[in-house]
Amino acid sequence: MSLLTDERLTTLSEIATDCFDVDFRSGDALDDRIAVKPIDIVRALESAYDTGLVAGYHLTRGKMCPR
Repeated sequence: MSLLTDERLTTLSEIATDCFDVDFRSGDALDDRIAVKPIDIVRALESAYDTGLVAGYHLTRGKMCPR
């Protein structure tokens, strides 16, 4: 996998761990089904959205201000 894909999976795994109390880095969790509350899904989506905003800010900031 590419570095970008690994980074995305790491970020999503962290969100899943925080919001759903699941660790996808262990191979066993990929086959398990878990019950989640709608509020947990909302929280996970908000976390992913916020992470995207921060990443987008850093990307555009880096392009506007060359080092």
